[in-house]
Amino acid sequence: MTSNKNTARLAGLLWLLVAVTTGFSLGYVRSKLIVFADAAATATNIVGSATLFRAAIVSNVLTQIFLLFLGLTIFRLFKGANKTLATVLLASVLVGVAIGVVNSLNNLGAIVVLTSPDYLKAFQPEQINALAMTFLRLGNFGIGLYEIFTACFLFSLGLLIVRSRYLPRVLGILLMIGACAFPINTFTKILIPQFHPALITQLTMLFNAFGPLATILWLLIQGVDGPQPINEH
Repeated sequence: MTSNKNTARLAGLLWLLVAVTTGFSLGYVRSKLIVFADAAATATNIVGSATLFRAAIVSNVLTQIFLLFLGLTIFRLFKGANKTLATVLLASVLVGVAIGVVNSLNNLGAIVVLTSPDYLKAFQPEQINALAMTFLRLGNFGIGLYEIFTACFLFSLGLLIVRSRYLPRVLGILLMIGACAFPINTFTKILIPQFHPALITQLTMLFNAFGPLATILWLLIQGVDGPQPINEH
């Protein structure tokens, strides 16, 4: 029982670190520097705050490291309850981590293009700015793909919580509701980009503001209740 509580608190700590590093790289730096409607303004912002932009890239890589260990920790915590669902959760995390690491290359591409101009003298400034914006937009779609597997992670974790009762069922329900918002946001962005309103993204973030935060706090403070294994099928 003590071992389970310690594992749960470790999961809560790792998840908190994921939230902090993600908030810095995506919530703060991305919103501060990137203006998708204006390539020139974005280029000026990034060049003027190159260190901050590079810090965001490092922060994103750290996010993936913390997320990897979070997936392994939650798998360890729940594999006795339902190994199939726990495996789905771990697989979703692994794919998401791979996408997140690769997606960092898009941001690296943008900063290299904007701050290493010696071998890009054949291009006009407008062309360089456009190339950097292309990398950033690819990164934006990469985030969308990342969200799909984040949704799989949250939904499978929510279902594990509901069925195992290791944590209050309401937390699992909140996680599953929030998870459903991610695919809607991503698929509308891909299928009908000209009609994808910022409101959908804002609603997605709103739906995911409660479940993960409440679960993180519960894991850190309360841990988990005694094991109540459930069947594989």
